[in-house]
Amino acid sequence: MSTADAIRNFLAPLLPFDYEWQFGAWTDTSGAKVKRFAVLKPVGGAPAELVRRPQFTLTLVGRGGGDHVAVGEHAETCVQAMRAASGSTVFLQPSEPIFIPTADGRPMHEIAISAITT
Repeated sequence: MSTADAIRNFLAPLLPFDYEWQFGAWTDTSGAKVKRFAVLKPVGGAPAELVRRPQFTLTLVGRGGGDHVAVGEHAETCVQAMRAASGSTVFLQPSEPIFIPTADGRPMHEIAISAITT
């Protein structure tokens, strides 16, 4: 299992069922700002050695029209879970969530994640 799969498997049960998981880039598949998205993107890391340190970002994208509070709470839930446990990886260290509004008024929270795996 890849580190990205392990992170997704760890975090997916923490988010409401209506999040659509995507990898690498966010693509709005709803077209009407009615879906939420969780996007996991690899962003590099230290050279691959015996102990690996891959880095990712998790972006939570809310629905249009006032979903800001709920998405912020979902981001905080993910941060707290990663601080308490790491699922099947050795270690997960999240950053503080960053709020980024989209051009079409949707709330977006991005969390940097540093992992340690073997």
